Amino acid sequence: MPQPNEPIPISLDPRVEARDLHRCKFSPMIVRLYRTRLTRRVAIRLANVYEHGDPFSAARREIMLEHCNIRVGAFSYGTCMKPGWFPPGTVVGRYVSVGPGVAAHALNHPLDWLSMSPCFYNKSFGFVEKDLLEYTPLEIGHDAWIGANAILTPGCNRVGIGAVIGAGAVVTKDVPDFAIVGGNPARLIRMRFDEPTVGAILASRWWELPIAEVLGALPQMCAPLDAATHPLLRAGARA
Repeated sequence: MPQPNEPIPISLDPRVEARDLHRCKFSPMIVRLYRTRLTRRVAIRLANVYEHGDPFSAARREIMLEHCNIRVGAFSYGTCMKPGWFPPGTVVGRYVSVGPGVAAHALNHPLDWLSMSPCFYNKSFGFVEKDLLEYTPLEIGHDAWIGANAILTPGCNRVGIGAVIGAGAVVTKDVPDFAIVGGNPARLIRMRFDEPTVGAILASRWWELPIAEVLGALPQMCAPLDAATHPLLRAGARA
């Protein structure tokens, strides 16, 4: 059984994503429309209408991957679906809730260089041949909730599964699974569940289930967790 101090890598199975996302007959056209600046708003509007918006749209996720190198799991929504708000290489799990104004930053300015200007480390300015600062891609775990206007600084490389980041928090380091953090800099407020419950949730990997199976436990999903009786946890670890 996974332990709370052993982070699970956040990965997205393409077959599972294809199963759970909406892909309308216009999806290829929507992706092509977004490639032209003048028709980007039209593309987003079409995706919202025909693929039910951020939480469900396959075309929106293809756009984020093609233009931003960001992977977003099914049922996730918020600024993680807006180009420019999260750094390239970010992986956002399934069922993630990202509030308005949330932003993530990949790099700090180099404090020990003569100048901190990106002119001297960012190739897009045209003065250096390659980017000179390296960063670790950001992972946001399944079912995490990031409150409005929170900022993830380069010191945060992972927001854990089921973690909560309070509105306006400035996150300077990794957030453990199922931790609730807040403030500037963000500090641990409490854990959502005790260790046995966390272990049972991680072992269940309920977020990978078909939505129809999750909805089969809708009464239990709409109430405080009882780990001993919840039908999605009783089965234990998934194969």
